[in-house]
Amino acid sequence: MMNIRRAALSLGVALGAACVLLGADDADAAAGKIAMFDRLAVSQGTAVVNLLKGTASVKVALAPLPATIDTGTTQFQATIYKAYLSSSVDPAIEIPLGSVYPSTKGKAAVAAALKGDVSKLGFDRVVVVAYSKDGLSSFDVLTGTIPQ
Repeated sequence: MMNIRRAALSLGVALGAACVLLGADDADAAAGKIAMFDRLAVSQGTAVVNLLKGTASVKVALAPLPATIDTGTTQFQATIYKAYLSSSVDPAIEIPLGSVYPSTKGKAAVAAALKGDVSKLGFDRVVVVAYSKDGLSSFDVLTGTIPQ
């Protein structure tokens, strides 16, 4: 009788540990530090995103504004940067995190508290986009991939 209780207790502990470990995988996929890369695949900072809590913080290095942006095929003068959570599958799904203004040393940061679970919306990227004064030209100057 005592061995059955011990076996049941051991099984319960093992199942509980498995549930905690499996639950941690979902949390890790929705939260973490993400490297932000430019078009040449050079790391220019990090983003910390927690989709379950709805928080995002971006700390990057950007050219001071106004900045000449080279897209690889053309150039334009950027007057503002904006950061977004976005989906590569559906471009219509995006949440603006805020405008990003680099210091004279090129350091920039933006943080957003969305105050809700956005993990089911399909976000898989954090991007910083440079826009021209007239808004006709734009380019994703930094991109980070959110692990799934």
